[in-house]
Amino acid sequence: MWESVQVAVGPRTHRGRYRLEGRRLVLEWRGGRIVEWCGMLRPEVVAESKLKQLVSSAAYAGAA
Repeated sequence: MWESVQVAVGPRTHRGRYRLEGRRLVLEWRGGRIVEWCGMLRPEVVAESKLKQLVSSAAYAGAA
């Protein structure tokens, strides 16, 4: 089952969705899909952190 996640970066809010496959977290967002190791952390924490990192790096890459 997919869960939704959203983060605010600057004045914009970015949304994605995630689910667990074993101990791996699958995150989909407007930039694509990634798989991240979740381990002992709560999946929503990993999803928020990774989405914020992806959005920030995409914004930086777009500005360069």
